[in-house]
Amino acid sequence: MSHREFPTSVTQGTICSYFWAGVAVGVLPLQRSKDWAFSIIEALDEPPFEVIEIAIANDHNSAIDALQAAAHGGDQQAAGRLLLADILVQLKAGDVTVEEATLAAMRVAQTTSLPDDVYYQFNVLDDELQLAFNGTYGNPAEITLEVLKALEEHADAT
Repeated sequence: MSHREFPTSVTQGTICSYFWAGVAVGVLPLQRSKDWAFSIIEALDEPPFEVIEIAIANDHNSAIDALQAAAHGGDQQAAGRLLLADILVQLKAGDVTVEEATLAAMRVAQTTSLPDDVYYQFNVLDDELQLAFNGTYGNPAEITLEVLKALEEHADAT
């Protein structure tokens, strides 16, 4: 998959925050950020130096450092909501399990400074899933629908 399309209102700093947090928490592969950076370089006569640094980073740590530096001034919460939208797509496509989706959503909420209630909503859903899968309380299918609903609620881009 190539890079995702971003709304025109999303700044370069926010996009870099999206890639930095996504790669850091394991929601996105590093190559996706490099693909994005190369597409920006190809599209502009004078691409920003920070984007070039992302594209030419030769290892994981230098790429993360470049993303973090380029994310300065970005809207972390908007980046978090974009990542929650990606988790929603991955869950609907069957690329991740509902347990993986709730854990990823919790990591995204913490890393991108989303409001505490977002983190705790996914934490409660994770607990409910564990109880349902153990046969103690609840139905996994119903809780999966609640996870989808929560992701949809918080996956607003801007």
